[in-house]
Amino acid sequence: MIHFNSSKILIPVDFSETSMLAIKHGAFLAKYTKGDVYLLHVINKQYEHYAVLEQPMHIEDPASYETSASNKLNELADTVRSEYGVSVNTIVSLGNPTKEIINNSKEIKADMIVMGTHGYSPLEELVIGSNTLKVITKSACPVMTMSENASRFGYKNILIPIDTSGHSRQKVNYSIELSKIFSAHLHVVGLLGSNDDNEQPGMDVVMGQIKKMATDKSVNCTTEVLNNVKNRADATIKHAEKVKADLMIIMTDQEAEISGFFLGPYSQQIIHHSKVPVIAITPEINSDGTDISVLSGTSGL
Repeated sequence: MIHFNSSKILIPVDFSETSMLAIKHGAFLAKYTKGDVYLLHVINKQYEHYAVLEQPMHIEDPASYETSASNKLNELADTVRSEYGVSVNTIVSLGNPTKEIINNSKEIKADMIVMGTHGYSPLEELVIGSNTLKVITKSACPVMTMSENASRFGYKNILIPIDTSGHSRQKVNYSIELSKIFSAHLHVVGLLGSNDDNEQPGMDVVMGQIKKMATDKSVNCTTEVLNNVKNRADATIKHAEKVKADLMIIMTDQEAEISGFFLGPYSQQIIHHSKVPVIAITPEINSDGTDISVLSGTSGL
């Protein structure tokens, strides 16, 4: 069973607007949950190979730049400590951004990674979007992402989409625990396509189970099933706007069976187009490689 935990929050920082926003969301979360914040700045060792600008970027004195980046990160850490009253650690590393984020998350035993979806600086890989998707795919811990539009803080309405796959339900307990911490209203939306009529009874059972679990934890919960859904990501985002959600929680492998990729098109669309932060959770897998909740059916909540 996947439980919510944010004792150690790793935040990759490139000093762009979205990474500054990620810091605010991560620090806000740490303040409420009494967690520790780790700010990570990665100097991409391949920076000379990215000729996205008119001329390739060169650093005449890498050691000097590393010192400058470290000083800037420490100044930022002081600001976060002062504003949020949380413990903040800083890390500067050299290498591939994705690998360094994953390696550092393992080294500090991070419970969550918080990062923006766009905007790496010219000294690093310029498009963080690709890095974000890679991190989500490779991370063992949940990853919270947000775009520049996610400027609202506080999580009072949390949305979780549920489909007919077993792994979809693995995020339920995590979502209920997070909702309880923030006294948030949990909104559960069931997504059924035009060919899923026979799944309606099972979905109704799942909705009832989730609502009972939330009620048992004193969490307000509303459930709704959408039928004849053509684009599940689009339907989810529209429903998020309808219920005024300020946070969404999804699994990393939604529709992976169809797409052939671990991070399916549903997850990618949600992460790229959501106007609120999105937490992506990697499903638990049995030692034999099978999905835990697939075996238990609707009881795998």
